[in-house]
Amino acid sequence: MSVRPANLRISKWIAKMSGEAVSIVTGKQLASMTEQIQQQFPDNELVENETKLILAEAETSTIQNPSYLNFARQTRRCMQRFSGGQLLNAVSVIMNRWIAEGMDQDILEKIRNTVFAIAPPAP
Repeated sequence: MSVRPANLRISKWIAKMSGEAVSIVTGKQLASMTEQIQQQFPDNELVENETKLILAEAETSTIQNPSYLNFARQTRRCMQRFSGGQLLNAVSVIMNRWIAEGMDQDILEKIRNTVFAIAPPAP
């Protein structure tokens, strides 16, 4: 059983990624994409502003702010996908990752509790 040769895969990829092909696909989906971002971007702004208020209050180093904002964005994405116990588990995984990266656990918990109103997992 043979597989498609690399040169065939490359030529198909180039054809799929040509400006004209991408333009056609994007043009068909532009209205739907615009509607989605019009719903998402205001929520993103709200989450980021609330997170920045917490960071200002905690007087974090500005170099760490992008990491805390990324935590908030990832938590928001989890809230869109999960609920209940799955949400708590997913947020715990994200928190542990950012704690391992050197972020302050108390600040992460405050973002989780204040911005997203997610209760801490039961012990």
